[in-house]
Amino acid sequence: MKWNLGLNFYSSEVVLFNPRDLNLDETKNFIKDNKYHIYVVCKRKKLFFESSIVEGDFCKTTLYSLNEKHEKEYLRYKHPNTLIINGFQDGYYDVDLNGQKNLKIRDFLMISNFCYLEDDTIGNTVTDPLPSDLEVLYIGQAFGRTTIKTIDYRISNHDKVQKIALEILDNGSNEEVLIIGLKIKNNDIGTSIVTIGSNTKAPTIQDLQDLVTKASKRITEGQEITVFEASLIKYFQPTLNTEYKETFPSPDFTSYDEIFETDFNYSAMTIDTKPIFTRIYSKHITERKYIHSQHFPLTTQSDKETLFEYLYELSEKK
Repeated sequence: MKWNLGLNFYSSEVVLFNPRDLNLDETKNFIKDNKYHIYVVCKRKKLFFESSIVEGDFCKTTLYSLNEKHEKEYLRYKHPNTLIINGFQDGYYDVDLNGQKNLKIRDFLMISNFCYLEDDTIGNTVTDPLPSDLEVLYIGQAFGRTTIKTIDYRISNHDKVQKIALEILDNGSNEEVLIIGLKIKNNDIGTSIVTIGSNTKAPTIQDLQDLVTKASKRITEGQEITVFEASLIKYFQPTLNTEYKETFPSPDFTSYDEIFETDFNYSAMTIDTKPIFTRIYSKHITERKYIHSQHFPLTTQSDKETLFEYLYELSEKK
């Protein structure tokens, strides 16, 4: 019986916002105070509001997007009249919701609510594109390696974000840029592998103590964030990222070298965007889902001591 120790990274908190909101003190303070670790820059087609008509117990809301010829393509939603849209101005819907009058809701949040697959945990029961789906274009660190840099600083100054905005404007594609902020956490999982013909024995107290000792060898918070960032980039292969797309998990890069000094045998990353009601995908990962995960097991066929050395060897053979 062989013990494997896994380090599992996952998104613990998720927020969605428009880059323009960084001009608002309320947004900047919220992001600064919460110190979101990773930002994911995305795009989708812009939707415009046309009308909302109450008919009995329901409302019929009409939205539209513009195609390449700037022709309207309509989307119509029938929903209970507990939500009534009174109008739209400057990126906010004026709504009556559950008896509360004249509430202000951001346009991108409204679209996500209209398209939310409430009973679908993963988000893959509907394979066709939804208007709320976001394409991942760039993934970067907001808070981690350099603790004085918060997400609003990185986004307002990062040339990659400017490049994304210019690309969208140049293409005249009637799209909008939205940013997902992520906070991450990790936990450990100890598993055992029993091979054919092995003498299976119950773990002893010493076995468990050895496992605890191995797990006590940790990497710093900055490197945890970098490993999660690199895992996301390797998985989604975003168009505008360059670092980590080909090099992760090479042991030659100092940005995550601490992981090689630990005794973890495998790693996993999970990103969950269900809390913001929005599925994500990329040109490389075309399946649109709320939950994306990548598990990297260390098989018994490898003599490598770490997951990352094994993965690097495997990628070199391809």
